[in-house]
Amino acid sequence: MYKTKHFELYELVPKAIYEATPKNKHHRLWGLFDDRALKTLDRLRDRYGSATVNDWHWGGNNQFGGWRPGDCEIGSDLSQHKFGRAFDPKFKLVDPENIRIDILEPYDPADELYAHIRCIEMDIPWLHFDVRNYTGLLKVYPS
Repeated sequence: MYKTKHFELYELVPKAIYEATPKNKHHRLWGLFDDRALKTLDRLRDRYGSATVNDWHWGGNNQFGGWRPGDCEIGSDLSQHKFGRAFDPKFKLVDPENIRIDILEPYDPADELYAHIRCIEMDIPWLHFDVRNYTGLLKVYPS
């Protein structure tokens, strides 16, 4: 089981699921995630510096940038977030467009940093990436 180096569980799951899970069973929440997504999140953090996924723990409003429950109304019905395969990190010092450029030019799935990224969302003020079952790199645009 992979656990991130840079993020605590409360940064990756919604407040309700974190608080409803007994502390002695929090470790089970790691099982909600695809390890490729977790490893990629850590690698991006290593490369681009400080990032936030969810900030509800510190009084913020963001709680669905990581895993989302099946009944979550944010995103699509089959959002990769609902399968533990997507994250929406917001990097403190790097513009998400610069990260997207790094991923796209040239896209090299052999590059360890980006090896598992199969989809990125364009034209949004944060980085969305996921590790879905797809060959190549899918670019999606907000509707």
